[in-house]
Amino acid sequence: MQKRSGNTRGITLIALVITIIVLLILAGVTINALSGDNGILKRATEAKQKTSQAQKDEEDALATMVDAINGAVPSQDGYSDSKKVNSPKVTRGMIPVKWVSNNWVVCSEDDPKWYYYDSSKQWANVMLSDGTYKADTVKVGQVVEEKDLGSMYVWIPRYAYQIVGEKNIKVTFLKGNSNEGVDGVKYTTDQSTDTTKTAIVHPGFNLGGTQLRGFWTAKFEASGTNKDGKAVGNASSSSGSEQYAPDSTTIAKSLPNKISWRHVSIGESEKRSMDITTIAKSSYGLTNGTSHLIKNSEWGAVAYLCYSDYGSAPMTNGAGSINSSPWYIYDAYTGQGPKSSSDEGNYAYDATGAHNYSTSNGVLSSTTGNVTGIYDMAGGAWERVAGYLDNGNSNLDTYGKSADESVKYFQNGKLNSSYTSIWDSYEVSDEEKNNKITLSDGTVETDLWNGSKTALKYQEARYRLTNYTYNKMASHKGIGVNEVSTKCAFYAPSPARTDWNWYVTAADAVAGNVNYGRAWDDDLVLIGHLAVPFVLRGGGCDNGSSAGVLYSYITGGNPSDGDGFRAVLVV
Repeated sequence: MQKRSGNTRGITLIALVITIIVLLILAGVTINALSGDNGILKRATEAKQKTSQAQKDEEDALATMVDAINGAVPSQDGYSDSKKVNSPKVTRGMIPVKWVSNNWVVCSEDDPKWYYYDSSKQWANVMLSDGTYKADTVKVGQVVEEKDLGSMYVWIPRYAYQIVGEKNIKVTFLKGNSNEGVDGVKYTTDQSTDTTKTAIVHPGFNLGGTQLRGFWTAKFEASGTNKDGKAVGNASSSSGSEQYAPDSTTIAKSLPNKISWRHVSIGESEKRSMDITTIAKSSYGLTNGTSHLIKNSEWGAVAYLCYSDYGSAPMTNGAGSINSSPWYIYDAYTGQGPKSSSDEGNYAYDATGAHNYSTSNGVLSSTTGNVTGIYDMAGGAWERVAGYLDNGNSNLDTYGKSADESVKYFQNGKLNSSYTSIWDSYEVSDEEKNNKITLSDGTVETDLWNGSKTALKYQEARYRLTNYTYNKMASHKGIGVNEVSTKCAFYAPSPARTDWNWYVTAADAVAGNVNYGRAWDDDLVLIGHLAVPFVLRGGGCDNGSSAGVLYSYITGGNPSDGDGFRAVLVV
């Protein structure tokens, strides 16, 4: 009995040891299965990591899609370290293009050959999706024929400038929307600065207090067609009146070899420019950004870049037919070169394309001297810009509104506060504002622009008012008036002539000695009078060598056969 009992205990002990060993083995296997190189825990961790990464990738993809929908390009940097200039800021609907072997070719935003703002003067170009090709479907490498082009725009990057001599402006490109130059210097925005001694940030990059890293300027003067495909805004060759009026299908385009859109008021020019990113944005393929009629300061930013190492002062687009009696312009074509390399006179459009923008003659009228620049800023049509004399004249209300009166930029002689960011204002004397001008004999005149008033005292008053405005413009840097000229001309009737004309002194006006204020390259500086408050730039095809990017003029803002426009896009 006792022996049997002892055997039982021995067997139990062995079984227990075996059980423990088995359990240890099983535990080891389990632990290895859980935590080994290919264990459950590791695989679970890896799965969790992969799930997290996939979720992050999905979130990033979604963010990219949202950015694309909103018009942003995530890969776009504000400043290019390699090219020492702000990279173009694009939005959905814009198609980058570069000039290759005499053709426009679609390229990517990161194409290193898209642009060079250096001595090669290759400015960045895009076309919008209002042509044959759409940004969402076009392929990189696509060759784009002229007939298939969408509206073309050119990038103007943020910069500071100093006037170092006649026809010589030193430009320093800035980083992003800051005032820091590529040279590491921080430049001032103080417009009281003497720009012949100290460089300043060009004010054309300030949009209502928002500092821009650059803006897109229409490559050509605006053109458009009606539902019948007829070019709108042109004059009839027989009457000088508008030949074909715009309709609901008409949108403003920026294309070469088109009849420019004229017979449009300055208010309607602004409205049509703003439409590009508002009611007509789907026509252009745009989903983001704003647009407006080019401001006088923005015009100046382009003009000053022409006189730097990075641009070229353009020759005149003289392509436009002139009827001399009565005088008017018709068939003014965009993107044309001068009559010849030594002649900027007016000429009728050459249908053979001898002066077209891409020819050796055509590029002479570009702001770069090559096909990548901006055209029609010298000659073609005079161009309306968003700038005005703050003199309360009735023409501000009459013509500073859209044709259908849906938008009124001016009311009671004042700019509506909603539009201060897209219009440049220039001060006039209290005499001019109040239309109570004291003559040299002490009498007060309220009808100074009556053509019968030609005596010296009237001419002195006209000169005084004009000269006041001209001198006040000196506080507005970068517009290409006082900084590039020493005098302007005023408009007056003369007892020695039967017409109104331009004079630089009161004595000249009495004697009928017509004379003009001049800027660099003999561009005219003509500062108007009480009845003409709006600014024109560039000169017309009939101005010959007097036309140019520094040409300044004042107009009433009414529709005219000679006055066109162009837009600016801000992303």
